[in-house]
Amino acid sequence: MDDRTVIISSRELVDHSVLSRKKNELAFKRDFLLRTGAKEGDLHLKAINEELSSVEVKLAPISEKLTVADLLAVVPNRKEITEYTDRINKYSRAELDIAVKGKTGEAYELMKKRAVFVKNNYERREDVARLTILINTLPRKEGEMLRGVLEEGAGPEVDVSFMPKEKQQELVNLATRMGRASCVFAGSFSLDKKKAERAELRAADEVQRNVGGRVIWVEAAKLPEFEANEKVIAELLAKIQGKTAEKQARSLSEEESVYFDKIQGDYLAALSKRGELVRGIDLSETAKVYKKESFRKAVEEY
Repeated sequence: MDDRTVIISSRELVDHSVLSRKKNELAFKRDFLLRTGAKEGDLHLKAINEELSSVEVKLAPISEKLTVADLLAVVPNRKEITEYTDRINKYSRAELDIAVKGKTGEAYELMKKRAVFVKNNYERREDVARLTILINTLPRKEGEMLRGVLEEGAGPEVDVSFMPKEKQQELVNLATRMGRASCVFAGSFSLDKKKAERAELRAADEVQRNVGGRVIWVEAAKLPEFEANEKVIAELLAKIQGKTAEKQARSLSEEESVYFDKIQGDYLAALSKRGELVRGIDLSETAKVYKKESFRKAVEEY
């Protein structure tokens, strides 16, 4: 990597999404309380400010990297979110506060409608991150075209014949997970449902599941094996937690220590099996992205 590029990972994009959401929630809560009578010295405000500072410290290095990167960010339903935001911004801060407190009125309804799209994107943040990384590994022209088609849900077919088959399949799977039923037909990414039956690549038959607050997808054929393994994980975790509590209260016998080591090993093996059954759960995807022109020029001049 040279000083003109930066490496972005799907993990960083997910962390940025989570931390940004938390920052916005805390900042909104703090500002709302201040506008409605709370004082800076109040204990609950102090707690909010401390948590907000902690979040900002964690967010800063990721935000700095994303600021300089010329990244093609995928935002599903970007058009709808932007339109609702523009309409909401026509109201004054005082009017919006009244809408939030009363939970009535046009402004409140607009906020509710926008929140549906924002919430859906947040819940699918891992797939959005993977799709963003994938698009940024492609030539710029094809990446921009794919982003437009995915965000709008319409547009011309995009040539993806140069991509390895497994990457084409990943693209179709990710797009379909986000509500854009798609296929690869004659070497092109397409949203045409009529072509799906005759396409060389269609979305895998997958089932959505929630694991520890994460939305994951399991191939339908592997679902029984996945659910059996999840049951094993839950049982082993309960045993580990029980033995950990015992260990804190007293010294374990040699036999108990051997058993404790065994169930910990079994637990790690079960987690590893989960990773095999759910491809991409580790969020290890990366893309090398050029820095924005302004930053490249600054580096060159320096």
